[in-house]
Amino acid sequence: MSTNMSYHPHKKERKAIFAELSSEYIFIITPFIFLIAIKTYNSEYEKILTAPDWSLVSCIIFGQSAVRLQRSAVKYRDTDDRQLGWYSSKRFFLASISMLFYFGMTSETPSTYLGLGQIALFAIASAFHFKDGIASRLLETIELQKSKSQNK
Repeated sequence: MSTNMSYHPHKKERKAIFAELSSEYIFIITPFIFLIAIKTYNSEYEKILTAPDWSLVSCIIFGQSAVRLQRSAVKYRDTDDRQLGWYSSKRFFLASISMLFYFGMTSETPSTYLGLGQIALFAIASAFHFKDGIASRLLETIELQKSKSQNK
């Protein structure tokens, strides 16, 4: 997004933002830790890759990231609507790709290649969880500082 962001959070603020996003991410990753542990215990290693949960959750993460950043961008009036539209369409595309992987994984014979692909997509979604989360928090902080300075 093309914004004039001159604000740089202090170390304490950066740690707080990361801690908040990490606490959300723990709720995302916990079922996968159990999935991996149970499948490993049962020696069903391939079922770790072919579980369709990876792609389904990727779709959810992409959607949540898009909503979070759009909500923050709407509050921050200086964002370019075209940039926001481009951002939204990319997230929608990634969510759609996740659903295609999900449909492939729920077929009768899911492949290991699809499994690896959906886990790669999950890793990308996880990175966007943090990237977009940080961006949305910065936009909210800028808007808050802007309103405080206008009220003085």
